[in-house]
Amino acid sequence: MNTVVSEGIVNLYNEMNDLVNKSGMYLNLEDDNGCLYFNVWNTHTWGEYTLYYFPVKFVEELNPTLRRIVITFYHDFMKENGITTINDEADMDWAIDMLTEGCYEDEDAKERRAREKLVKSYKDGRAYKFLDRVWRKSYYKNLPKAIEEYECKNGFEQGLIELLRRGLEFIKMEKAIMYYGYDPFYDEEPDYLPMTLEQQIRVVYDSDDIMTEHLIDFYNSSRQESYDIIPASTFAVSPKTDKVFTLEDTYPERFFKWADDFIHYIR
Repeated sequence: MNTVVSEGIVNLYNEMNDLVNKSGMYLNLEDDNGCLYFNVWNTHTWGEYTLYYFPVKFVEELNPTLRRIVITFYHDFMKENGITTINDEADMDWAIDMLTEGCYEDEDAKERRAREKLVKSYKDGRAYKFLDRVWRKSYYKNLPKAIEEYECKNGFEQGLIELLRRGLEFIKMEKAIMYYGYDPFYDEEPDYLPMTLEQQIRVVYDSDDIMTEHLIDFYNSSRQESYDIIPASTFAVSPKTDKVFTLEDTYPERFFKWADDFIHYIR
């Protein structure tokens, strides 16, 4: 690229960047297979929790019919939004190693058995199998109908069904929450990788046990040398652009508002 063209692009970028910044948005100059283009972007508002870990342990205590409804909801919700469980993930292997090989000199025999039982559960036992079941199983082809026809037995079930009803909005959407995982600071050869939405939004077995605590510790340690991906909307600007970029899409905000209510309710 010759000097005149390079200076022209820099000048154009600076002028556009000034205009975009005045509107409270940001501008990147990016490459698409050798073609440069401007990408306008802005972040959405994160929710109440630092990490959105959706627990499933409570589902085991539900009656069989409601259990199948909730498992189906989790399954569809995960598939549609690109959300995974913690099974077979690298940080999960680290957490298991910490609980297996860590220093526990002060624990008594009862505590040691409980720790070993927990490790077994997450490696190939109850926790692993139930997370796998939630990932694989879908019992209802018409989930909205199953939710509407379910007869609640108590106040907790009424609240849960209402949250599931609200959560149907986040199934069968045109865009998933992971669609917004744009990295505005992307580098082909980064010194460290960013903390992705896939790491921040996941399904766990129990949100309060020591295994999940280790996962959170791993995340917090890793992010000290990195940065979090925050959901963002983007808009590519080219000579063919015929509309103005706006943040009319509020999917992430609605997602996090519902997730705040759901996680708070079931914990």
